[in-house]
Amino acid sequence: MELRRPLDFPTITEVISEGTGIAMSDAPDATQGKQPTITPMRVVIGLCLFAPFVAMLWVSSYAKTEPLFAGIPFFYWYQMLWVLISTALTMVAYKLWQIDQRSRKGGDAR
Repeated sequence: MELRRPLDFPTITEVISEGTGIAMSDAPDATQGKQPTITPMRVVIGLCLFAPFVAMLWVSSYAKTEPLFAGIPFFYWYQMLWVLISTALTMVAYKLWQIDQRSRKGGDAR
């Protein structure tokens, strides 16, 4: 790779082809193999991971002080509740992903 001006970054294909010594035209294309399978379980996994983002990014739904919980305004306890909910949903998504991977491999070895 020749010297470049500052902020003239190489493309990802240039970096990959230089780092591996394989030209990108020789590298196997990711789309040539199996296409990703969308199953109901994977949709549930996606929803488990996406729900906390929606809940936290929709600020107008919880930008208020009432109702209070133990003297704490709704704005704060709602977010703290979502920390716990997000943890539970991430654990559920992880367990479902493990089940999905075992079923795709054809066994249930741990």
